[in-house]
Amino acid sequence: MTELRVALLASCTIEVLQKPLAAELEKRGIQAEFWVGGFGQYRQDILNAASGLYGFGPAVVVLYLDGEDVFKELIENPLEADAGARRELALRRAGEVRALVETMAERLPQATVMLNTAVVRPLNALTGLEYNSGYGIEDAVSAYNEELGRLARSGHSAVVVDAAALAAWIGYARWQDTRMWCLARSRWSRAALQALAERYTAAICGRLGRIRKCIALDLDNTLWGGIIGEDGMEGIRLGEDGTGRAFVEFQSELLNLYRKGILLAVCSKNNPEDALQAIRRHPAMRLREEHFAALRINWEDKASNLRAMAEQLNIGLDSMVFLDDNPAERTWVRQAAPEVLVPEWPADPGEYKGALLELAAAHFHKLGITAEDRKRGEIYQAQAERWKLEAAAGPIEDFYRGLEMRVKIGRAESFTIPRIAQLTQKTNQFNVTTRRYTEADIRAMSQDPECAIFWLDLTDRFGPSGVVGVLILKREAGDVWLIDTFLLSCRVMGRTVESAFLAVVVREPGAARLIGEYRPTAKNAPVKDLYPKLGFEFTRQAGESRFWELDLRRKELRVPEWFEVEMVRGSVA
Repeated sequence: MTELRVALLASCTIEVLQKPLAAELEKRGIQAEFWVGGFGQYRQDILNAASGLYGFGPAVVVLYLDGEDVFKELIENPLEADAGARRELALRRAGEVRALVETMAERLPQATVMLNTAVVRPLNALTGLEYNSGYGIEDAVSAYNEELGRLARSGHSAVVVDAAALAAWIGYARWQDTRMWCLARSRWSRAALQALAERYTAAICGRLGRIRKCIALDLDNTLWGGIIGEDGMEGIRLGEDGTGRAFVEFQSELLNLYRKGILLAVCSKNNPEDALQAIRRHPAMRLREEHFAALRINWEDKASNLRAMAEQLNIGLDSMVFLDDNPAERTWVRQAAPEVLVPEWPADPGEYKGALLELAAAHFHKLGITAEDRKRGEIYQAQAERWKLEAAAGPIEDFYRGLEMRVKIGRAESFTIPRIAQLTQKTNQFNVTTRRYTEADIRAMSQDPECAIFWLDLTDRFGPSGVVGVLILKREAGDVWLIDTFLLSCRVMGRTVESAFLAVVVREPGAARLIGEYRPTAKNAPVKDLYPKLGFEFTRQAGESRFWELDLRRKELRVPEWFEVEMVRGSVA
């Protein structure tokens, strides 16, 4: 269970959010300790350097500003302000939020601040006048929300949770509770509190890199209607009309997840020839063979297939989600592979798309998309070709040479910082210290002369893998440097990339001695012997951490001869 300190600040009574948020976080393996600010005291708590907020030292700060508090004067007298005045008010309020976030960033540099889009009552004194006259509220709310988005994208450790979209999804009539407002100064209903708790949990997990990576899908009555082995390709329901339209829309939404970097896979009891014919040739299919990172179409049990698929993709079962229309299959997988998330699934295909969107919001909640995310499906397709080459190769060195690997290495800059932060947050197996860093952390360290941050981009004969490696060095003293972070994406493990990476990087700061640290976790056992394999000598143990040292004056690190290496200077890969 991961421990996390969470501070709750708000313009309203936010204590009521603590219990449901704690429960949702616990479901995701996070034990939260809370600090709750006073009612409406968020400014004082943030601006006072001696406040309990800073003494608590949270990793996450939830700063919830109710839209009806932000725009109180406009809502009370909406016929007073013209368009210019409304925009000026919105920008002023957003500027106040920015100043508060910047204060917290200075005093809590490791914390993530979670903001919210403004929610206002959709029925008000301007009903009928909104958009049809010079009077309005929505333009001010939109301008405010847009400014929050700019703030989140500006490099500060701020995340915007779209409370307005959440309120629209469940309906404002279900979102607000006037009795709670009068009695406790909180406008949230129980439904709103639960929805917010789920969405904040998803955002926190997204920030921590604790999201699912792969959706494994059944075929019959899941990706299309009917049974391909009995109905044939012409008889399955998949098209522009009727029930077939529901399956097309479901596939289209799956395709959007693929474009965001979520892996898709097929796990189906079926005749492979029949199923592949539909995937390859049916004119209404939105998902084709190239969109699936793995295919398990056979008559074996689905839990075993999922295990084989996880091994093939080099991901944990706890990274997988399994969707199947058959309740018996869902029950079996839950029992035989409990790490896999197996949600209940609607009986009506018309509800598939909405169910997928809710699932994605909860478990595939990304806070940004990198170039590698957009190419992830293609990258895993190329990986399948590499496995074929490995199976056919003789000596391992011949396999390495056959890959024709080309490496680019460069220092962290604006283009690669988001990807570097993402890798520190989600890489578990090949990660010697498993330190998690935000974009703001990486940006700050990249400007520190006592720190050197490098990325590695790998391409081979089958295509690009993208930025898959990070190495962070920190000066200990003089020409002695500590390896603070050394990680590689699991999909490039076992190709000696680490040897090439380290051999190139140590030349850059002019290191004479290197200190390597290994901090064991539940998942990074594959690198527990990394340093001795690279020629380091064990020096000491401090707590659970073990330290090795390499004297570069006595031992030179060499790039394996099967790599073509380029050091990128002043540009990006």
